[in-house]
Amino acid sequence: MGHLVPLDLSMHLDDFVQLNVEYLSWMYRQLEENYQIDAASIIGLTPSEYVHSHLEELTSLNPPEGIIYLLVVEGEVAGMGAVRKLGDEIGEIKRMYTRPSFRGRGYGRRMLNRLLEAGSEFGCSSFLLDSPRWSHAAHHIYRSTGFEERGEYPESEVPPIFRSYWLYMEKKG
Repeated sequence: MGHLVPLDLSMHLDDFVQLNVEYLSWMYRQLEENYQIDAASIIGLTPSEYVHSHLEELTSLNPPEGIIYLLVVEGEVAGMGAVRKLGDEIGEIKRMYTRPSFRGRGYGRRMLNRLLEAGSEFGCSSFLLDSPRWSHAAHHIYRSTGFEERGEYPESEVPPIFRSYWLYMEKKG
């Protein structure tokens, strides 16, 4: 079954770095395959270079401003997700990713529900997220938990050049 654990850098740093490299590599591949966009050339960094140069930012979420969870299945780190506060009552779901070999088992839904719970514990009643347009399975999970499409929001960390290839969603409290 798998469980969700808060990120502990003293125990999970290597796994967290690898998950983020995989996540960004997947994003880069999908941008190339779906839109013929060479993300590495545009951003100027490979996925590994990006993760290593932004590691402090990627690991900066701590309660009550946010939290990062890892999905651990039979001792293997299988996914991640985060929530961060954008305002007094608004949270943002970030970097939900499940390794391909663990998809289709309900882990994404469990992660999303835990992130929404954590955000609520931090005082959030509404949530935003951005998701690549090709992530149809994720969109299904988001919609089934009450997220609806909306326009871009200024706090999104998606680089402006890629924003037209993303979907923006909101779950109102």
